Parts: sequence; structure tokens; C-alpha cells
Amino acid sequence: MTVKFTVAFLVLWVFVSCGTPGLGIYSILMEDVHCVPEYDTKNMMFSTKGLPDGTTEYTYEDLSIRIGLVLTNTRFAFKLKNLTSDTLCIDWEKAAYINQHGDTLRVIHNGVDLAQRTMPQDSTFLAPGALLEDFLLPVDNVIDDPTNFSLWKINYLFYDKKENIGQKVSVILPLETKEEAKRYHFFFVIDNWKDM
Repeated sequence: MTVKFTVAFLVLWVFVSCGTPGLGIYSILMEDVHCVPEYDTKNMMFSTKGLPDGTTEYTYEDLSIRIGLVLTNTRFAFKLKNLTSDTLCIDWEKAAYINQHGDTLRVIHNGVDLAQRTMPQDSTFLAPGALLEDFLLPVDNVIDDPTNFSLWKINYLFYDKKENIGQKVSVILPLETKEEAKRYHFFFVIDNWKDM
């Protein structure tokens, strides 16, 4: 299933030649969502919603979860609702981001101290009907930066503007109940870049 959504994905781009910043917008196409194991009934839904800041939230729903994804310049923000009657477990150590070069990168989520980003993360448990607002951030994109007062620099997911068009990325999110384990794989393609 292919559904297009535009993420007003603002990227601060530093032009090497003149040193002045520029802004642009990526258009991202969400190609598909795979769930392993698949549901027999294939009950799923995709939708989009424009947000006040110009970004687009993409929503996927099946019998177990409803998740709204918003791609920012550095991370995948999401709102996940547990639709099951069981507690849902998110094993962050099995979650991953696959970048446009095909590299599978470990991710961290909200609440993880950046100084501890290489340490194992505790699982999150989501009660039936509960909603979790969180994000996935590739660990390799977090860099020690002594010139920054916070000591951390977070690299953008994409840098190359029009050269990124056609490249694909994806996010893997494993979810478990006491009855079953599911692995969700969200697929995206960079559809366009527009200078602002």
C-alpha cells in the first residue's frame, strides 16, 4: 500500500560556499507498513493529518495498536496507543532505524541520558488503552560537541537535499504482549526537496 504524505521537514542547511543558512522542505512518501506475523484479516488503516507547525502526522492502525508518526529533522516522533487487552512491551534494544545507505542503526528514545546512550535501555510497558508519546533517535547521530554548551550535537537524518530524492529509510519497532510478539516495519522514501 502506498500513501503519500508531505512532511514539512525543515532542515537548516549550511551552504559551504557562502556560509549562510537556508531552509527547505522534504516531501516523504510512506510506502508501506509490514507487521510480522501478519494479521489474517489485514485490518489496518492509514491516514494523514496536517499539524499546526506545518509537519504531517501519519497514522497507522491495526487490531493491536494505533501509532501516529511525525518525522522531524533528527528523529521519528510518535504517539502509540495500546489497543489490546494486554500490557504491551516495547523492547527498545530490538528497535532500529535503517538509513538511506542501508545501515541498521541502534536507536534511543525519550528519557535516555545522552551520556548513557550506549548502555542497554529498559523496556517500556504500556497498559491496555494507554498512550505513549516518545521518539526514536539514531544513536550514531548523537555526537559529543565540546563547542556546544550542552556538549551534544544531533545530526540530521538527511543532508543532501535533492540528492536524497528517491532514497529509502525505515523504522523497526518490536512490540510484545504475553500472548505474542509483533515486529512493525515502517517504510519511507524521500519524494522531493524544495528550497524555501
